[in-house]
Amino acid sequence: MKKGYKFCLSIVGIILLVFAFTDMNISNAIYNPESKFGLIFEAIGEFPAAIIATFCTVSLMLTRDKDKSIKYNLGTVGYIVLLIFFSFMAAMLPVKYLHGSKALIPVLMVIYILASYMIAKKYASTHKEELRRAAIVGVLTFVFVIIAFNSIKFLWGRERYRHMIEVGSFAGYSMWFIPQGFASGNEFMSFPSGHSANSAIMVWITLIPTFVTSLKDKKNLFIGFAGLWTILVPISRIVVGAHFASDVTMGVTITLVIFTLLKNKYINKVGDKDEQKHMLTTLV
Repeated sequence: MKKGYKFCLSIVGIILLVFAFTDMNISNAIYNPESKFGLIFEAIGEFPAAIIATFCTVSLMLTRDKDKSIKYNLGTVGYIVLLIFFSFMAAMLPVKYLHGSKALIPVLMVIYILASYMIAKKYASTHKEELRRAAIVGVLTFVFVIIAFNSIKFLWGRERYRHMIEVGSFAGYSMWFIPQGFASGNEFMSFPSGHSANSAIMVWITLIPTFVTSLKDKKNLFIGFAGLWTILVPISRIVVGAHFASDVTMGVTITLVIFTLLKNKYINKVGDKDEQKHMLTTLV
């Protein structure tokens, strides 16, 4: 493991240790269930991750090597299933939280898919391999993150702050590192934060310059926006009482660890090999 990664994980460990003793104090200080800031980011915090997954799925379909094999046809069916699932999530989440008409869901799904197709089609012809590698990272990050945080939520059973307020008792409070058994319902799925985990998938946009080369000099802007989004959404979750500070920290950490591992496998290592080949060719 690189020293930089060890340092970052050490910082996260220290932060989680601090939050183990300050979670309740932080929530008591900033809790506001009617906060417009909190409610807005509750509505929009997650769905960009599903949009990214939708775009990446379309990109994978467009960058495949076409053939007539059974494997190819089965792959097509699989991609279509994923595309419907991801685009449905991207459409359903804002409609659910903003109390919009359910009739908007299929309309938004079509818009997301068509927009993804038009953008991906353009770069599939000019930077096919780069787009495909970024798309693989995007889809796998989304899938692994959803599986990871939902599994932990169900097993951990941590009670949400807002539920404690609702029932008028803090007897169910527990430090984040102590599992409480299987969750008996949504109000006992505080750890880790799904909104925060999904919001951190915004980090994928930092890969856009790998296949949209005209944006390479704008990479810092992508990093800045992804970082800001990954900070605002978790804070909003604490404000509305959906999670404690340790919950959102772990949610973000899960995503960043998964993304970093996948990026190293599909982007960085491949890039290093290509650079080595180029150097050898130049020397020859």
